Amino acid sequence: MAFGFSLAFLLGSGATKSPARGRALAVEPLESRIALSAAGLVEVGAQPIGALTDKIVYTHGGHGYTDNGGGWEYQRPLLLDMVEDLGNQDQMTAFVDALWDAGATIVPLRPVGNQVNEVVLDNDDAGVSFTGSWSNGSGSVYYGSSGDVRYKTIATSTTETATAIYRPNLSAGGSYPVYAWSPAGSNRATDQLYRVHHSGGATEVTVDHSRVGNGLVYLGTYDFEEGTAGYVEISNRSDDAGKVVVADMIRFGNGMGDIDRGNGVSGQPREDEAGLYWVEWHVSRSQGISTSEYRTSSSDRSATVSLSPRYAEYMNQAGVGELSDRVFVSFHSNAGGGSSRGVLGLYNGNNRTSAMTPNQFLLADTISRHVNDDLVDRAGEFEHDWFDRGGIVTLDRSDIEFGEINNEVIHDEFDATIIETGFHDNTQDAQMLLDPRVREAIAIATVQGVIEYFAEVDGGATPEINPPARPADLRVETTGQGSATLHWTPSVSSDALGSPATGYVVYASVGGKGFDGGTAVAGGATATLTINDLDPDKAYYFKIVAANDGGQSPDSEVVAATPNGAGAKLLIVNGFDRLGRSQVPGYAFPGGGTVYRARAELSNSYDYAVQVASAIHNAGVDAAVETVPNEAVIDGDVDLGDYDAVFWILGEESTADDTFSVAEQAAVTTYLNANGKLFVSGAEIGWDLQAQGNGVSFYSSQLRASYTSDDAGVYSADGVAGSIFEGISLNFDDGELFYDVNYPDVIAPNNGSTLALAYAGGAGAGVQYSDPNGQSLVMLGFPFETIVEEEDRFEVMSRVLEFFEFETNPPQTISLLLDNDHGPGAYNETGFWITSSDPGVEGGTQRFALLGNQATAEWTTDLPFSGEAEVFVQYDAAANRASGVAYTVTSGSESLATVIDQRANDFEWVSLGVIDASQGPISVLLDVDASSGEANSLAIADVVRIDLTGRPDSFNEFGDYNGNGLVDAADFTVWRDLKDQVVEPGTSADGNGDGVIDTLDYHVWVSRFGMEEPIAPAVALAPAVALTTAAVTSEPEPAIDASPEEVVVSAPSPLLAPLPSRTVAFLGSAATPQQEAVDSPADDAIELLLARTDDQRRERDQDEQAVDHLAQRMATGLAIGDPQIDEARDSLFAQEDFGELTTRLRK
Repeated sequence: MAFGFSLAFLLGSGATKSPARGRALAVEPLESRIALSAAGLVEVGAQPIGALTDKIVYTHGGHGYTDNGGGWEYQRPLLLDMVEDLGNQDQMTAFVDALWDAGATIVPLRPVGNQVNEVVLDNDDAGVSFTGSWSNGSGSVYYGSSGDVRYKTIATSTTETATAIYRPNLSAGGSYPVYAWSPAGSNRATDQLYRVHHSGGATEVTVDHSRVGNGLVYLGTYDFEEGTAGYVEISNRSDDAGKVVVADMIRFGNGMGDIDRGNGVSGQPREDEAGLYWVEWHVSRSQGISTSEYRTSSSDRSATVSLSPRYAEYMNQAGVGELSDRVFVSFHSNAGGGSSRGVLGLYNGNNRTSAMTPNQFLLADTISRHVNDDLVDRAGEFEHDWFDRGGIVTLDRSDIEFGEINNEVIHDEFDATIIETGFHDNTQDAQMLLDPRVREAIAIATVQGVIEYFAEVDGGATPEINPPARPADLRVETTGQGSATLHWTPSVSSDALGSPATGYVVYASVGGKGFDGGTAVAGGATATLTINDLDPDKAYYFKIVAANDGGQSPDSEVVAATPNGAGAKLLIVNGFDRLGRSQVPGYAFPGGGTVYRARAELSNSYDYAVQVASAIHNAGVDAAVETVPNEAVIDGDVDLGDYDAVFWILGEESTADDTFSVAEQAAVTTYLNANGKLFVSGAEIGWDLQAQGNGVSFYSSQLRASYTSDDAGVYSADGVAGSIFEGISLNFDDGELFYDVNYPDVIAPNNGSTLALAYAGGAGAGVQYSDPNGQSLVMLGFPFETIVEEEDRFEVMSRVLEFFEFETNPPQTISLLLDNDHGPGAYNETGFWITSSDPGVEGGTQRFALLGNQATAEWTTDLPFSGEAEVFVQYDAAANRASGVAYTVTSGSESLATVIDQRANDFEWVSLGVIDASQGPISVLLDVDASSGEANSLAIADVVRIDLTGRPDSFNEFGDYNGNGLVDAADFTVWRDLKDQVVEPGTSADGNGDGVIDTLDYHVWVSRFGMEEPIAPAVALAPAVALTTAAVTSEPEPAIDASPEEVVVSAPSPLLAPLPSRTVAFLGSAATPQQEAVDSPADDAIELLLARTDDQRRERDQDEQAVDHLAQRMATGLAIGDPQIDEARDSLFAQEDFGELTTRLRK
């Protein structure tokens, strides 16, 4: 059959590439991505519906880092530890959070939050794929370069018939704000659906692009994992018939400033720069938008004044909707000689009535009065009481009109005000504005003012119902196998805090950062919920919000539970309540000094039960885990005596909030005297109890420590020889990840305890104690949750649990590689496939098929044990690849479908996701017919990798079948000789404990080859830079009687020590389907080859000659034992790259 195309042309590769399996992963997971429904969670949620649903709020934080013509500077000075430019952005971010909870459509004119990483995907970029019949848009305004596909459009449908998938390759996991850029138009759907897929599931957000577009609209902030697991999906499902949905650009994260006016780039995060540069960055990469839409002055400093209202007016579609469904609110702080205090709402009109928006005074007065009155009502909550300005809460200056709210650029399209939150040159106001709780309170009061304003201007269409206050005292107990019951104190209502709750929403997670779609709970007085059908072997995390018709409250703290009703009972007590100015992070100010930011997530994020519970879960202890706030202990709602061990979080809790109150000291004393087991950590325990005299006897007699000093002055510690932490070296946080542990207690042993950890320099960091009666204690002078590396946290917790006499069983991870070159068994095809002339992964072959063919490629193998399997693919990416290659992973009754854009991530590991895998067969199917992309685009089939993490529970799970403490070639012989026998489960060579010695036990041996027993505890997964265990056959049963060409088994390179928690098995046959077996005895060949792992390396030309020699002799059936075979064998095991050997033997 002749074809009228060049294979090289189709593959789109002019030069030969040198791909390798060891390239960096496209994703290294931070948490499990198994199907949420399988874990008992809600897969899809939505932005809350509230009083501001269908309202558009344009918002801005004034000033920002600016090029003044001679260099970069902040527009306001460092004063009283704060800079207004940065405080304004902090306040805007808090306001955005509160707006989100009230259901608003949010248009920020300055970046939200804090994320210096970024990925921007245009509709025609690699990483964007489409399903359904989309058309190319023809409008003159769009994001992208001239000549690009401008944007895509498709008709709305009451059922989803088309999607656009924007899949970024994120360089790091974390919290990312997400934005959409879409051209506006009167024919746009009023409910365009965006579905954001994040680490907790998916969240749906709708935007009316008939009223707003041509710029960034905020879609929320979400936790994403590193790599390609998360994405945004645009759907054509809509209730607005006869309209169109548009797909143009999606942005993840904010990035670092990169605009250069001739003085270099700023070197600052985009969110810290003036909003001018944020808008300019996007306009300069768009078409059809004049610079005059956002600036008229040539001076950047002057241009920042009117930037935000100008561009808001441009994005706003005045011809659709009313003034009463949109508004503009900006934030500043004031200066007035140092004595003035309090909030002011700004408006115009004293000089020119044309500068005043139609209801500007109403907006300014309503919001500022809410801020004033609500914060005054909350007297006693904060470091200082809020200053009451009485009846004077607005300002219209007589000498100027405020350019940022000037109606002469807004043209009556919306009302606008500036909220001057306080006076940053007044000590008390500045201190309050550095308190994240105050910033949140101002944001909530501002939203209440916006709701009242809208109700006034839209004739009462907006319900005057404010979102409720957060519920308190969340705790969780396990109430049976697979069941967890949450308890909380119902939300309290007031004018300041919010309207009464009418129900609650409980959010759940299996990773602790990304949360599911939520479970609604009816009734404002309801205070409990039981969740059933959970996996008793998983750790779950929960938070709760109150809800009503106004929206939902801020989140509660996060609690953790493992609903194992059959094991021991462990309790986590969260005693870290403190949040205030003294904890906020500081940053170097460009002009010298330190500027502080009101960032709660880097002060106290109230989710540290996640670090504790995940470490307990990783240790594999057979136990139920529950979480309570320390108030539950104080109030007597929880009896510590009901628990086999208690884990107490104290973080930076200190004197003002009590590390251990009198009631807590009594409860802990009773518990320990009854031979309890306590692990407690915190940076201020000794400072509070001993140095400040709030529990000297308790600290000495019960916690068995002596306080030495307030600050170790370092951020690292090492296990003391002979202690439970011997051999451990760790770092705790300096403010980059969790919060800055800037005053870790220095402690010494007392009352029978011994030193367990020492800071760098030798000062005491932790103590341990146990007695013959069973009482055990471990205390750290720094917070456990701030240990930087996850594997160090896991190891510390495992040592503590073992010290408490719990049996631990950390998970093991193996990696299995399947290559298209391995042939039937590991790789099978249907339909028409072609071998590329370009090399595939590591120099092997790659196969391709044209879209439209009914062709499939399937990789299969057997998993040696159950667990969570993350599946990766690697391929040769190019512009003519299919943008939506359809994969399905199947294991047991579970399946996972994923679409991958093969135009992106060239020869990188790209994750298909995580599946709850069963022991036994697993398959990865590539379906060409179900894939999507441009005409004549290609789907590539090359290599699949499966990372399996689980806890093998059989007696001989590590492959040491002869019991000599080493997994080596001799264990293969035991397996071979006993193959197909039925034995007592877990004995002899039954590595997976199923009672039959079969292929699964062979894979157990392969996965552990070269390990010494006992196996070291698990550590964090590392990218597979080097394969530490290599190829075995991919046939359903290893081809024991086949030729050496059909079996290539490599031992670990002596220069590449295997990771204790990860091995890599390369499954597959070296023979192609066309090869015929020769008569060389494969069993002897395998044993002989495996026996030589320590030969020294030789010169490359000698190696190549020897390999050629071996291949030639094997091909002619030369007997094993021939001296030439011995010589070739020695050289073979001096090779660093066994891929070349495999290629030669295939020939």
